[in-house]
Formats: sequence, structure tokens, C-alpha cells
Amino acid sequence: MCLPTGLGAWPAVWTWRDGGNEVDVFEYHPDNPDLLELTNHVREGQTYLHHPAVRPGAVVDLGVTFGRRSVDWSLNGTQVFADGRGVGSRWYAYLVVNLSVCAGRYHPGPDPGTTELSYRVENLTVRRRVIPHAAESRDDDAAAAGTGS
Repeated sequence: MCLPTGLGAWPAVWTWRDGGNEVDVFEYHPDNPDLLELTNHVREGQTYLHHPAVRPGAVVDLGVTFGRRSVDWSLNGTQVFADGRGVGSRWYAYLVVNLSVCAGRYHPGPDPGTTELSYRVENLTVRRRVIPHAAESRDDDAAAAGTGS
């Protein structure tokens, strides 16, 4: 995906269902130019990832595996965080891709002359591993999503 350049842009890819089950594949704010927020709200795992590949206008490839015991994030093909908490074996949620606009409370809002903010997701792949019913109790249920260039 191509990260936005304009102040006030707040892109995110995340999950949601019935008021919960939220995992942030990422959140980004151009005022923190090298920072991605990676958060598992289901079982409270989080990191603020500072990385030289992350910057306004950069094209990055993000991946996440929603595992029962760990949610694992990768950046440009390299694992950058594993929360060791996971989402449990019965977790499921909807994938949300959005661009919000900051109001200025936590991050600066757009410059007064700004008429457009954007970011680009060039590819979005979701895979679900099929696990035979008998193996369910011993295997790690996992779904993976990735955004890329």
C-alpha cells in the first residue's frame, strides 16, 4: 500500500464485529512519519513500530496472521511483531479498510487549504486455513490478511 502524505490523514486496516473483535492491522498518522500502530484489542497486545521503510508516501507490504495464540505482523516480508496473545479459537470479524480524517485532538488535522486526502491499497488478500474438524483442538486456527504494493 502507499501511505498518505497529508497531515490529518488517518488510514487503517482493522477488524470489527458486534462492537468488538478489533485487531488493527495498522494505523498510521503522517505527523509520526516512521510509526505504525499495530494493536490486538481482543487480548491486549500492541506495539508502536518505528521503521525506516515507513514514511509519508512510502509503498509498504503489510501482513498479519490472526492466530489463536498469537497475532503476528510482518512488514515487507519480515516479521516485526508477535503479540503472544492471539485472538482465540472461535474469533472471527469483518475486515475494514478506511481513511479517517483527524480532528486535531490526538493528531493534527488537515492544513486549512487541503481539499483531498488519500492512500492507496493496491492489493488485499485474505486467506483462511481450513482445519479438519478432528484436528481443531490441537492445531492453531489462523487467518491471514495482507496489504501490498
